[in-house]
Amino acid sequence: MAVTVTIRARLKADAGTIRKIHDQVTGATKAMAQQAGDISHIVYLNPQDDRDFLGVDVWGSAEQVQAFSSNPQIQEFFGNMFEGMPEVKIWVDPGWNKW
Repeated sequence: MAVTVTIRARLKADAGTIRKIHDQVTGATKAMAQQAGDISHIVYLNPQDDRDFLGVDVWGSAEQVQAFSSNPQIQEFFGNMFEGMPEVKIWVDPGWNKW
């Protein structure tokens, strides 16, 4: 069952600096992430505070995202981007009406 993963964090530096890190790493690891089960990856910044980060990914399963995120390279990537550990939550679709 697919899951939605949210990542909330504070960027370690200004958005322009972190964008370079993010885009370089995600560009290099996109195929690896997709093979691991990542279906989509979207990033948002708070317009009142562009160091306030929200990432939203859809994964094939909770097990897939947990395996991928435990990779030391991914942990290092998070460490380069964020102040402290990000808040990562896994969400499931309850099948309720939506639009």
